[in-house]
Amino acid sequence: MKTRNSALCALGLAAAITLGGALTAAAQDTTRARPQTRIPVRKDQPVVAPPRVDTVTVTRTDTVVRTRTDTVTVTRVDTVTRIEELPLQPLGQWQFGIGVGWAAPTGDWRNVVKDGYDIHAHIGWFPGANVFGLRLDGDYVAMGGRETDCSACPGAKMFQAGLDAVLRFPLDRKSPVNPQIYFLGGAGLTWFNDFTPYRTTERPPVVVTAGDNTFLVTGPAGAAVVVRTSDLTDDSGSPWHWDVGAGIQLGKFFIESKYVAINTENKSSAYIPIRLGYNF
Repeated sequence: MKTRNSALCALGLAAAITLGGALTAAAQDTTRARPQTRIPVRKDQPVVAPPRVDTVTVTRTDTVVRTRTDTVTVTRVDTVTRIEELPLQPLGQWQFGIGVGWAAPTGDWRNVVKDGYDIHAHIGWFPGANVFGLRLDGDYVAMGGRETDCSACPGAKMFQAGLDAVLRFPLDRKSPVNPQIYFLGGAGLTWFNDFTPYRTTERPPVVVTAGDNTFLVTGPAGAAVVVRTSDLTDDSGSPWHWDVGAGIQLGKFFIESKYVAINTENKSSAYIPIRLGYNF
């Protein structure tokens, strides 16, 4: 017990000496800065704890919705090709035509007659509107005489009737014009009103006449051929003829040409008509 008390006294004494030394050193330190503001200290006021700073982390999520409206103009052009089939133009079953044209003699006959005219008419029949048909022709042809050979000679005037076979070929039946080409040929009879006889240039030459319808020179004839009645035959008054030709038809109009050979006495006499006409 005594030992314990002695230790406590020793410790107390040491503490007192240490505290006294510290106070003396502080009183002697004149270089230490003193604060300008005095903080009053009241023993009865509790010490205020410094404010508490809390770190708050705020996470913000913003949803941005962006709406974009684009206006697109689309122009669409549709090309529609409409093909219409034009109706076929009819060929026709019956045909009635009239025409007029030029008539030119050929060969030695041209030495006594000159170019004349041709008045024409025909009736055609095409069974079932076929391309093949028949045509009945009628023509009046007048060709004047040449004044250098015989100023009084009439030349040749004649009426003809014939039957021709016709073969037509449509070129474009969808066209309003309906163009066609055709070929024809046949035979018929010829009646002369006057026929000026002529001599051929072949060797030996022959005299061509037309039977009872031959013009007889009774006066001065110049270079004309003089024919006596006894030189004529009775069976040649209406000689037959044959013909072949072609034509083209545009709508109702037609143009055609033929070679017509007449079986006159001793030698054929031929001419070529070119006609322009209209079909009803």
